[in-house]
Amino acid sequence: MGTPTALRKTRAVLTGTSFANNTTGAITAQMVRQFVETGMGGYATIYSPAGTPASQAVASTATATIDWNADSVGANGPDDTGTVTGTVGSDADFANDRIRIYDKGFFMVNLGISFAQTGADTVIWTFRIAHDIDGAGATYPGYDCAVQRVAATLDNMVSASGIINTTGHTTYTDVLAQVKHADSGSENFQMHYGQLSVFRVG
Repeated sequence: MGTPTALRKTRAVLTGTSFANNTTGAITAQMVRQFVETGMGGYATIYSPAGTPASQAVASTATATIDWNADSVGANGPDDTGTVTGTVGSDADFANDRIRIYDKGFFMVNLGISFAQTGADTVIWTFRIAHDIDGAGATYPGYDCAVQRVAATLDNMVSASGIINTTGHTTYTDVLAQVKHADSGSENFQMHYGQLSVFRVG
């Protein structure tokens, strides 16, 4: 039985014309990383684990970015930046209430919040996923969810998710979780638990 040859390729073939867009003929570590990242996904998470909830005041009709460190227990979850922060990957950054994505591609965003309010007013809370491209300001792809609260003793869970396109940024896209309400006065929002995460899907 002869030796199969279909799977055997010389280095010259692998680094040459079999990669049509590769004009230099060299496969770099960056190319390998981007290939693996596309297949396995870039990712990052920020979260608020169990702790004593702290109130975050949200003014009437205003949209406030959720303070992940309001109760001093916010944290970075896994991210894939490694030693190349600012170049590729995604950076978990709870200190600035955001996840920063350096890669160009398509990312699934997931938001989950367990929360309460301190007042007894009937308030409709709207939670929003926002993205900020190169620091130009928050924009909204429409991935919102809302819940009505009628008593301060109740606790509720909300979630939102969707895909964002980061191919149009020059340097980065920030992902933010925000909250708003339309009550007549300021209301206090308390996050008991929460997680904001992104992972690459294309």
